[in-house]
Amino acid sequence: MTSTDTPGPGGVDDTALAELRAHEAWHGPNLIRGIERHHPETHPGIPLALFDAYAERLGYDVDRSHADVEAKLVDDTEWQSDAVYYRVGDHVSAYPASWHDQYEEGGLRGLVGEMRRQLGHDVSRDELLRALGSIAGVDRRTADAMLTDARRRERVVVRPRTNPEAFVYPAKLTE
Repeated sequence: MTSTDTPGPGGVDDTALAELRAHEAWHGPNLIRGIERHHPETHPGIPLALFDAYAERLGYDVDRSHADVEAKLVDDTEWQSDAVYYRVGDHVSAYPASWHDQYEEGGLRGLVGEMRRQLGHDVSRDELLRALGSIAGVDRRTADAMLTDARRRERVVVRPRTNPEAFVYPAKLTE
């Protein structure tokens, strides 16, 4: 919520600001992920003006921070690395447009399949929860609950199931 307790697109959320301040070492994609998680109303991604508003409230050099994002902004719809930012329409995200699209179209199963295809390796539970937080705009607890629900509905497979270091796979559908 903003300081007036009224959420609004483009408004700095005080809860997000407190979280970002608690993690002063967060810069770059971690900062973008944190803002994305707290602003699902702007999805996919966030407007660069919202990033600038957070940079200002955090006491960063806004022009320098903005220039850094612009310099690392790519138009690719496929994963390159976590050292770049992805243009998603008029917004910026820590994740490529294809990941947002696959989540919208195929839910968690679609997102896991796309991540696995683009990353070229099995998707760890931690990687998925971090991406899901940004893409769905939810906190880690909610992302974990979404994963548990998808597993119970047999949309994804988690192996080994109770291990925090587990890997997540799209379930084979029998339709």
